[in-house]
Amino acid sequence: MKKNTILIILLSLLFSCANLEKKVKNDVSIKITESQQQSDIGPQEKLKSVKSEIEPYDFDTILKNGYHLSYRVYKDSIENESLQSLTLVKGNRDIKILNETSYPMLHKNLGYIGADFGDTFLFVQSYGSGNPHEMQLIKKKNGEELKKGILVDLKEEQKVLLYIENLYQENEKLKLVDLKNHTEKIITDFNNLSCTHVGGLRNCVKIDTVTQKEIVLKTDSEQDHILKSYKR
Repeated sequence: MKKNTILIILLSLLFSCANLEKKVKNDVSIKITESQQQSDIGPQEKLKSVKSEIEPYDFDTILKNGYHLSYRVYKDSIENESLQSLTLVKGNRDIKILNETSYPMLHKNLGYIGADFGDTFLFVQSYGSGNPHEMQLIKKKNGEELKKGILVDLKEEQKVLLYIENLYQENEKLKLVDLKNHTEKIITDFNNLSCTHVGGLRNCVKIDTVTQKEIVLKTDSEQDHILKSYKR
């Protein structure tokens, strides 16, 4: 009877030791795996803890040809500041971060799609009624900024854009862009009108009509009534 009792105790001890050794090995394996994962993370990833698509965005984020804008909120681990960004994406591939601001901030300040022209799109930031709407014409393929300025008017379907370059500077220019025919004109026919004294050209000139052969601009003012046509 005593021999049986001793045998049972020895077997129990051996089984306990085996389990303890297995647990130690597992713990070590987990720690090594976690350490390896941390070492694989680059400095940029360590800087920001990303939470993708955490809440609805106030504007449409879908673009033609399989592209979209991804809204993300994260913390800067250095400053511990909450940030938000819009990233141009195709499928699962990030192309370029288009803008980054503090969180929370109005989505229209961060940016939205002003127009989709197919291979390019207009990325716009708005800062309230009466303020200039900043815009960038972005090439979807690589996120390259093709044009930058203040949005005046556009016709999305006809691929026509009217914008101001260098607003309030000596070299300020009103530019008419025909994306369909790959042309750009500097427009001077509306300089020094009465309506330009209040808000400048951005509140004075509009695109009236667009046909296959011409683009017609007009003043949007009670003081001045001018129509000017330009060949496409």
